[in-house]
Amino acid sequence: MRLTNNRAVAVVAACAMAVLAAARTPARAADPYANHTFVTHINAGLTEFYSRRFEGAQSDFAAALAVAPSDSLALSLLNAAVRNISADALDELANQEEDAVTKNPRDANAQTRLAYTYLFEAQTVASRADDAKDALNAAIAVNPNLAAAHVGLGIYRLGEASTNRAKGEFLAALAAQPHDILALEYLADIYQDDLRDPQRALTYLIDVPNLVPNYSDAYYHLGSIMDDLGQYDAAVRYLQTSIDLDKGRVGEAGQFGLPLLGDVYLKIHDVDLAKKAYTDAVTFGEEPEYAKAQLERIRSGKVQ
Repeated sequence: MRLTNNRAVAVVAACAMAVLAAARTPARAADPYANHTFVTHINAGLTEFYSRRFEGAQSDFAAALAVAPSDSLALSLLNAAVRNISADALDELANQEEDAVTKNPRDANAQTRLAYTYLFEAQTVASRADDAKDALNAAIAVNPNLAAAHVGLGIYRLGEASTNRAKGEFLAALAAQPHDILALEYLADIYQDDLRDPQRALTYLIDVPNLVPNYSDAYYHLGSIMDDLGQYDAAVRYLQTSIDLDKGRVGEAGQFGLPLLGDVYLKIHDVDLAKKAYTDAVTFGEEPEYAKAQLERIRSGKVQ
């Protein structure tokens, strides 16, 4: 059918708008969590990491990054493993990554990897945070849809106490990579802790154990969310799983899991199991002063 001039103009305009809309839509990268080899390396690395075998964990996370060079979880875990080996090892990693960026400053993956190491170094050398921001901005200038770079900027914004800007970066990461685990985890934290919306937090985190079954920290956060929602049986299951996975007490479950588990047991009036959780918390140094205070409350009959 022949178009009139007005209709032809309208169709051309509509097509142009569609092209512009498509240009504004982030191109989604391949999902590494659909790649069996990648997931195998991540899960193996997590087992090593939570068992305090950090050299083995580093090797497994490096193998995962060989499959997906800019996955935010793999980058974060690699740096966490190296930092646990030694501060010197983390500095050496930064030196290697600085060399890679010097050779190719427009390599967005190299800039992002360097930025993550700077973010870890910033925990002891504050000036490294701004170095991380510069590297992340350089990465995004080359590849605006690089999810890991947006996650890194989100982490930087949280360090500035700029939660809204951080949230925007995490959402940008998910627009490019819907299974970015760190973006999902940080958004869940923001909705649970800052926005007091545990139900919305749950929607971000609930599928993470299906993607990364050995990720203890995800189970810990799910247990905390279920506690906020009053779903205490589910909270116990998630918290116990997180504690079982974190055998070396490296992650959040190994630092806070037992005291929280004791609190949940008190809410369902299982005093004996609460006492055991608090006693274990004292033994393993998980918020021991709080756990001692809770045990004293139980002994004095202030909780039942």
